[in-house]
Amino acid sequence: MPQAPFVPVIPAGGAGTRLWPLSRRARPKFLLDLTGEGRSLLQGTLARLAPLADRPPIVVTGAAHEAAVREQLASHSGVRVVGEPSPRDSMPAIALAAALVEREDPTAVIGSFAADHLIGDQAAFREAVRLAREAAELGYLVTLGITPTHPATGFGYIEQSAEEESPGAGAGAGAADAGAAADAGAHALPRGVRPVARFVEKPERERAERFLTTGRFLWNAGMFVVRASVLLDELAAQIPPLARGAREIAAAHGTPEQAEVLERVWPHLTAIAIDHALAEPLAAAGRVAVVPSSFGWDDVGDFAALARQLRERPAPAGVEGSEDRGGGDVRVLGSAAVDAVSSRATVYGATDRHIALVGLDGISIVDTEDALLVLADEQAQDLSALVARLERRGLGHLR
Repeated sequence: MPQAPFVPVIPAGGAGTRLWPLSRRARPKFLLDLTGEGRSLLQGTLARLAPLADRPPIVVTGAAHEAAVREQLASHSGVRVVGEPSPRDSMPAIALAAALVEREDPTAVIGSFAADHLIGDQAAFREAVRLAREAAELGYLVTLGITPTHPATGFGYIEQSAEEESPGAGAGAGAADAGAAADAGAHALPRGVRPVARFVEKPERERAERFLTTGRFLWNAGMFVVRASVLLDELAAQIPPLARGAREIAAAHGTPEQAEVLERVWPHLTAIAIDHALAEPLAAAGRVAVVPSSFGWDDVGDFAALARQLRERPAPAGVEGSEDRGGGDVRVLGSAAVDAVSSRATVYGATDRHIALVGLDGISIVDTEDALLVLADEQAQDLSALVARLERRGLGHLR
């Protein structure tokens, strides 16, 4: 069983352009209740992680959203909210949280989990985190890989090593934490945890299909578990100024110099994702492990994914068109009155307009006060291109 204290870290950032116009710059998707459960994705993430925590969770979010995050989490006592002055991608946010944890307890393990994902099987998720903590205590960077259900092209992939046992994480490691590296090389991984051969960027469909036939590839869900000190020492070997800056900010946290140090150091931290900063180079050095997992994960990355989530839930009672009526199969989220004939659609209605659908198959409709979107679900990934054009057309206020 894991022995080191566990601290959940929740990076809460991103604009969610593929969920526009529900998700906006001022109100990104992690602040929204996208499934009609009565809580935002952020609140659901914290509720899932809080019972696993041995120390108060840390939420790292942009300065523009800090007030809204604090408001949503006001009922969760002890949660720490850290504001970042500007977006610098995931690695600086996670490194800052790790540095805060390291300052309090160098032995602690952190787990980084995005604020805007959904998890179906909570028990299976808890077991996966437990296994990841065990491997992290051996000095590994551990990720939770999702067993793929189809050849998705919107996710990155993790290739499991063909080796059955630990590849000897001490060899070739660049970490300053020699003790952790020695431990990782001396012990086999816990049962149910596999060494990682490499990370692969989002593939074309044909390549994704080949991945599935091998049985070695998992979806990369961006979940990482690691000792705080190991993360920072490895980062110091890969990108020294980034590790040094995170530790400098953490050292000033809670002092009169906190604001000055944050404003001075943060803009100069390397803007980079944790995958590129640590996961990829450490996998090549045999320092990354994965817990293959099947707990109903979804990153709700676009309207097709959101429609799938809503269709897996019971149709809401008392909503016109929310159940099969005359051949219509429509799910409604919001206040809109919808009537459908021979249609399969998902409607997100924030206005009082009556929406009528006839003969439409596989679409999403988003009706807000200042924008109306009609989207074919099979082309949901293309929405970000439309959103990118708004600024050029003088419609930046809609973003």
